[in-house]
Amino acid sequence: MRMAYAAQAAERSFDYEIGHAATPELTALPENKDVKRHVPRKAPYFKYITLCACVFAGLMCILTSYNRVNELTTQAAALEEQLIELESTANALNAKKEQRFNLAYVEHVAVEELGMVKLDKNQITYVAISNPEKITVAAKDTESTPGLVAGIVKSFNAVVEYLN
Repeated sequence: MRMAYAAQAAERSFDYEIGHAATPELTALPENKDVKRHVPRKAPYFKYITLCACVFAGLMCILTSYNRVNELTTQAAALEEQLIELESTANALNAKKEQRFNLAYVEHVAVEELGMVKLDKNQITYVAISNPEKITVAAKDTESTPGLVAGIVKSFNAVVEYLN
């Protein structure tokens, strides 16, 4: 088919070179029904658009993941700083607690700040516990107080001893 057109074009150009007035002659070529016409393929724009959308979605996932990792890293650093601060506070409080329960410190506070003095040996009252349900006091000094007040104090002491 192309050959026929090329021959006609060559014939026409020949006529122009000789100087003759060229009359365009069109000759009809027989149609060939067996030959399929070559239809130019359309560009696969749908495939390109789909590919671009997938690449864009992948990039968005990567950026979102990176952002989340960055947020978690920042949060972890803040929590580590808070942990260090809390451990420091806990160590300070433990040292203060140990100091408070140190007997030398307790004695110092009792004597210096509260004005307390140690008991003499004659001021100490010992309690003998032979039967766990009964407690007997070694020295009874309740006769020096009046009878009614002494009875109330004795009853109160009995209740306190029972609760202990």
